[in-house]
Amino acid sequence: MQDENVTPNAEMQETAKEQISIPVKETGKFSFNKLLPIINIILFIGLVVLYFIVLMPGKENAPNMALLQKASTGSVTVAYVNSDSILAQYDLVKSMRTELESKTLRLENELKSKQAAFEKDAAYFQEQVDKKSISEASAQEIYGQLMGEQQKLYELREKYSSELSKQEYDLNLLLLDSLNNFLARYNKQMKFDYILSFNKGGNILNANDSLDITKEVVKLLNEEYVKSAK
Repeated sequence: MQDENVTPNAEMQETAKEQISIPVKETGKFSFNKLLPIINIILFIGLVVLYFIVLMPGKENAPNMALLQKASTGSVTVAYVNSDSILAQYDLVKSMRTELESKTLRLENELKSKQAAFEKDAAYFQEQVDKKSISEASAQEIYGQLMGEQQKLYELREKYSSELSKQEYDLNLLLLDSLNNFLARYNKQMKFDYILSFNKGGNILNANDSLDITKEVVKLLNEEYVKSAK
């Protein structure tokens, strides 16, 4: 006969326990009650270590607490500029590109002129050798002179290439310095926490258009450039 003191809920709970119990050997019986205090101790130790490594005041690697507070409330402000647009629309870049292209063309034309003169002398020398109109000694001397001229052309080409590369590098530094200087002044008023650079094929694959300040930055950059040019 069923014990009247056992309620249906208690009976169902006892049945459920029997259904979900995992059979184990008595000597290896698993106890959650014994494990919980161990887990709590491990978590406590982990929190203490985290405090001393990351959050302890005075550490050189301590995070910016104001920034952490902003991040926790979702108030960190971010904007970005499209560097491809800066390169295409900033008048300083256009001026630097024109200057570099002009110098490149001038040096290329100079090299072409010297190369043409060398090839003309080499062709005339070959013609004289074929006609046997010069002695072997003279041919050897002229040949040495031509090889010297050819070497000078190689060296001049290398010199011009290095010169153009250095100018391009210096112009890029000038552009970067100009942009960083402007953004530092611009951000004193805007007070963004971060201003990122976005470009096609870069590390940032997608960005919200509402964060794009490129148009305004280009406009102000060009206004400053016009004033400085005057």
